[in-house]
Amino acid sequence: MSFPENIGKFFSRLINSFRGETASWQRENQPELDRLKEEKLVAAAELKKRLEIMEIRFREECKRTQMEEERQTEQFAEFLSSIDEMKANMLEYYATMPRPLALMIHHHAAELLKEAWHSPDARERVHKQARFTQFMLTITEDLAALGDGSVQKALPEKTIAFIQDEAD
Repeated sequence: MSFPENIGKFFSRLINSFRGETASWQRENQPELDRLKEEKLVAAAELKKRLEIMEIRFREECKRTQMEEERQTEQFAEFLSSIDEMKANMLEYYATMPRPLALMIHHHAAELLKEAWHSPDARERVHKQARFTQFMLTITEDLAALGDGSVQKALPEKTIAFIQDEAD
């Protein structure tokens, strides 16, 4: 036999031997392979189910968040509208008050509202809401003082003092 034939036979025996060992190994381990395939199918089914549940939860959370944001936007718009009404009342009741001053009070109220509304920290938000509430109560006191029969004032003094105190 020639050298190439020997090499050919060697590789042929090697391949046959490898095939035989592979078949033997598969026969010996077939129950384990079947069990692993079954476990893989079960795991894939469980994963699919979990992903579907997570997707449903995510969609529902998105819906809740959207509804909450819409509600928050409506409430914010209502607050802004009431601040506009407050400005109109101040201009009506304080007829001699310069319009820029009324606009500044309006702007201050709107800024306090934005700070209170959009603060990411809950504690800070509560603090800013309290400041906004106190400012609105101060404006209400000034407006109520006009209706109790006391001396007519040219300016909402408590409101202006509140703004000045915050600036200090």
